[in-house]
Order: sequence, then C-alpha cells, then structure tokens
Amino acid sequence: MKKRVERLRGMHDILPETHQHQRWLRDHLETFLAQAGYAAVDSPLVERSDLFQASFGQELWQNLYTFRLHHRDLCLRPEYTASICRLYLDHYQQHALPQRFQYAGPVFRYETPGRSRYRQHTQLGVELIGGQPAFADAEILELACAVLNGLHIANYRLELGHIEVASGFINRLHLDDQAARLLLSLMEQISRSEEGERQAQKRLEKLYPLSPLQQTEMDAAAMQAEVHAATARGTSASLETHHLTALLNGMSISFGDDSVRDEVIDRFLWKTGRGEQRRQILYALEFLRALHAVSGPPPMVFDELGALLERYELSTEAIHELQQLVTVAEQCGVPREQIILNLSLGRGVSYYTGLVFEIHAQDADGFDAQLCGGGRYDRLMRAVGSARDVHACGFAFGLERLLSYVPKTSLPPLEMTEAMVIPLNGQVLPYALHVAQAARTQGIRTEVDITGHGVGTALKQAAKRQIRLALIVGEDEQRTRSVTVRDLLTGEEQVVLVEMLAGQMGDKEQSL
Repeated sequence: MKKRVERLRGMHDILPETHQHQRWLRDHLETFLAQAGYAAVDSPLVERSDLFQASFGQELWQNLYTFRLHHRDLCLRPEYTASICRLYLDHYQQHALPQRFQYAGPVFRYETPGRSRYRQHTQLGVELIGGQPAFADAEILELACAVLNGLHIANYRLELGHIEVASGFINRLHLDDQAARLLLSLMEQISRSEEGERQAQKRLEKLYPLSPLQQTEMDAAAMQAEVHAATARGTSASLETHHLTALLNGMSISFGDDSVRDEVIDRFLWKTGRGEQRRQILYALEFLRALHAVSGPPPMVFDELGALLERYELSTEAIHELQQLVTVAEQCGVPREQIILNLSLGRGVSYYTGLVFEIHAQDADGFDAQLCGGGRYDRLMRAVGSARDVHACGFAFGLERLLSYVPKTSLPPLEMTEAMVIPLNGQVLPYALHVAQAARTQGIRTEVDITGHGVGTALKQAAKRQIRLALIVGEDEQRTRSVTVRDLLTGEEQVVLVEMLAGQMGDKEQSL
C-alpha cells in the first residue's frame, strides 16, 4: 500500500469557517485602508533572491525558501516590503510622491513552527513612499492602531523604538561591515531575553575570540612561526609599517627577503586589528544592554533615555520624534500604560533606518504574540536598485494571528446552504439544475441533491445539515415551471413559481 503523502511541517490547511473569516477580515481591512488612500497592489510570489539581500542578513538567509532554476537564483517571497520597493522602481519612479500602497498575500519563511507561527502565512500591510518622515511615521502608526481599534482589539502592547540610536553609536565605533551588520541584526535577540543576550554574546565571541592583550601575547609567541610559514609560501605583501619594520630588524630572526618580512607585518596588524574589533564590539554590546535596561512606559522613561544618550554623547533627536509618536498613539486611544519605549528594538531585518515598532497581544492563556511590525526604511530603495535614497515607511500584520484575537462576536456567522433542490428522478435532473441556478440568481445559497438515494434520504440529510428549505421537483413541477417548497423547520409545504423563490425565502426569514 502506498504511503500517504502528508502535509509539510509548518504549513496548514484552511477549512471553510476559517477561510470565510480570513476572507472577511481581509476584505474589511482592505476597504479600511483604501479609504485612507492606499491602493491595492500585488507582486509575484517568486522573486530574484538578491532582491532580499538588503532585508535579511547572513543569519536569517538560511530561513528563506531559495532555489536555483535555469541558472537563476530565485526565492519565494519572505516579505512584501522589498517587493513593493521593486514594484515602485518598475512602475512609479516618474509619479509624484507620496505614493500609498496596500497588499495582502502569502509569504514564506523556513522557521521553527510554533503556536500561531507557520512557515507560510498571509501578510497584510501598507507601504508609504515619500512625504515628510515625521508626518509619514505618524500616519502609519495611527493606521496600525486604528486597525486594532476597528476590530475591537483593545488589550495590546505598543513597543516603539528608533534604530538610529543604536546604529549611530555602532557606526561611531568604525567597526568592519560584518561586525556592524551582525550587531544590528542581533539587537532583536538581545532585547528579548537574558538567554537571547547570552546567545548573542556567544556568537560575537566566537567570531572575535581574543582580547587585545591576549592577542598581543599570542602574537609575540607566534611571530617566529609566522616567519617560517611565510617563508615556505614565498608570498608577498604590500603593507609596510615603519615601527614594526624596525622592531623586526632588531630581532635575531632571518627573513630571507623583504617580501617575507612584509607578510609577517601584514598578518600581525590584521590580528591586532581583529582584537581591537572585539573590544569595540563588547563595548557596543554593553551599550545595547544599557539601552534595553531603560525600556519602559512614558513619560518618565524619556528622562532616563535622555540621560543615557548624553552619557554616551549621542543625539537626543530620536527621543523627540518618539515623544510626538507617543502623543499620536494616545490620541488613537492607546492607554499610556500599554506603550513601551524600547530603543533596543531591532525587528530582525536590516533595512530599518528610523522608527521601528511592534504591536503585541496576549491571549486568554497568557501567550504573547506579535500582531504587527513596521518602521522606516529610507535606504532600502537604493539597496534594490534606485539611484538615490527615497523616504519610505510601512507596517504589516500577520492575518492568521490577527484573526485569532478578533472577538468572536465580531466575526460573521458561517454562510450556510439555504436550500436544497431534490429531483424525484434522473429525468428531471436538468430541470433541477435550472431551478438551482434560478434560486442562486435570486440570492439564495442553493445545492442540488446528487446522491440519487431518493427524496426521504435527501430530506433527512438536508435537515441534519440545518438547511431550511427543500425544493422538490418532478414532472408536474417541470411542466408548470414551479417547485414544491418544504420548510424543514415547520414542515409546511407549498408550490410556488420558480421566479418567486426569493420572496418565499424572505417570508421564511421574517417568520423566524
């Protein structure tokens, strides 16, 4: 017997009731966003892999569904923002700004499945391209909060951050590109838990394992070994440093020729430079810890953050921007105690340049889930091919997770079949199909009994499925272009013309 093919781990089937509710939620939000001026667009499910290189660093790249086909590196869409930037560059570069887009569709990430976490899920969001940054940030934050308010989701936590604080500090340290990108990508891990912070530090120490002092001691012991290895390879180097040259000339070591000595100098400086990188990285990690430690609700946290930034001689401009956004959130009805300032918030992708925010909620069991995330990404356009930076910001909701927090009383009831056409025999099946189609054009959800088991069995099946009306047709009904309507709730039965079915259905609804 052939083994049954099972659903892939991390994927999920959508059954009728959930499908209807998701469709209702999507339609509801698309209408709301359209009223705010956001035009609906969509992008291909498959894109070139390099489109997402600016979004996902090396750490996250392994979570993408990438593959090679016909000598091209392709990727299942892991998020919409980069695709919308590409769409803008393809079609809207000559249009006046701002441009407002909304989207909804499946995205794919090969992450560990968990509660309300799937490897395929539906992302619904907006991208606002252009505009004055502070004004645009305020608009998308207001829209995200308004979405939740409109769905009667009140108990949520709004986390506000600003990536420019951490990135400005890290850039000031003159780290190599790998170290700077890694630190920014690890901000999310550092800010979530003590375990996350330990894992981040372990990762950094693995890449930069020795302190400058240890490195110097090791270099002194290994210098002669480096000379012998370089002599054996006979390679050359271009770097010459006066002090190191004088030092080596004073040592009783034979180099053979100048090229060997130059390589020793090159390798020595590389190692000591790597040690300096490690010192700076640990200093940055200390700053990120301090930044996370002063997270909390406004307004008092602003004073603490201001003092921290002054201590590290950093600009406080980001704090002033966040103060305005807190005012926006409060005017949207978000209680102050539900707002958290967290300047170590990283969002897990590398393209953010300013505001970052997340919205979290807890279910009845106390499970915390992220419903929404977004922020500003002014340099992403250039990264995906623009000749210049373009102001842009946006947010996205996970539709499946958002649906689980919508109050049950807000969801529409499952659309049920209202009538079943039951043919008395096979000869009147064409007429039964005609009756069903006529009923549907009159707005009645109608099925045809195709079991062929007889009227009695069909009536029992319809009653079991809570179908209100049985539309029985035979030769007499076909001849008179009518139908025998039986109310399965009251047992009443009458013959009506086909074109009068809608009125019959209305009478039944009024009698409920």
